[in-house]
Amino acid sequence: MSHDLAIIIPAYKPDYFVEAVQSVLNQTNNRFNVYIFDDASSHDLKSLLEKSGLLDQVDYHRFEENLGQVSLTAHWNRCVDSIGAEPWIWLFSDDDLMNPHCVEKFYQAKDQYSGYAAYRFNSRKFNDSGETIRENSFPETFGASEFLNIKLSYQQESYVVEWIFSRLAFRNAGGFPDLPLAWAADDLFWAKIAMQQPVRTIPDAQVHWRYSGKSISSNTNKNAAKTKLEASRQFLDWIREQDEIKKELAPADLPASWYVRQIRSLQNHLSVFDEIDAVRKLSRNEKNVWKYYLRMKKERSKLVGWVKRFLS
Repeated sequence: MSHDLAIIIPAYKPDYFVEAVQSVLNQTNNRFNVYIFDDASSHDLKSLLEKSGLLDQVDYHRFEENLGQVSLTAHWNRCVDSIGAEPWIWLFSDDDLMNPHCVEKFYQAKDQYSGYAAYRFNSRKFNDSGETIRENSFPETFGASEFLNIKLSYQQESYVVEWIFSRLAFRNAGGFPDLPLAWAADDLFWAKIAMQQPVRTIPDAQVHWRYSGKSISSNTNKNAAKTKLEASRQFLDWIREQDEIKKELAPADLPASWYVRQIRSLQNHLSVFDEIDAVRKLSRNEKNVWKYYLRMKKERSKLVGWVKRFLS
């Protein structure tokens, strides 16, 4: 059936797969098509759909090549290229959830507020036990600079599953960028989208993003940590080339402070030499990164010293 909205689920993990699909099919407005793209999963996802009675309600396709392990964003782009002609696209996931009124609220927002390149929902981040970790709320409307000010200052978090974007905006942005491990790739993509037209936040509906030990965000080792920093640097290289965005960042060296916070969040998997090398690479274009890094190390040293004294 022809609808304006395509909901895409790039699937691999089985743990919450059926629950995620069911949350999509439970929508109060059914004017959408569901596409499930099995990324050559080692699990029998099709059987899970059959046993749950959901297979007939979705368009299921299994790829023979596990592209996600090579480039997750290439897999996302492959999924978008494999759907019908729907003008609006919602890239969801195999373990997150949406409130039952999300599609209904999207159509209401689109009809009431036209002229936007993308619409997004506010979100709730939760763990495998269902406990809320944090909730994220964005302005009613915002452009690329405001989005990056919010993200780089850690005021709010955002996730891929929050966004519904137009096919035209997707093409104009060149698809999802191929950053290593897809780290910050969605933020770069949303910034490109918001440069075309503002983004509208949809009120009165929420998506729920699961933070588990099986996601890219939580899975980190030494190699992954170094790769995430390289992706972060590539993200900031792109921002540096956008004159209209740069002049509206507040403070102007916000990218440098964000980068050091990335280092801090990954430092348990990095040696001091890894940290210094990462700072050195960025300092070619962001001189103030040394200032923030040395401040972070000083504060960290004081904190460690205080904890040792407290425990002794």
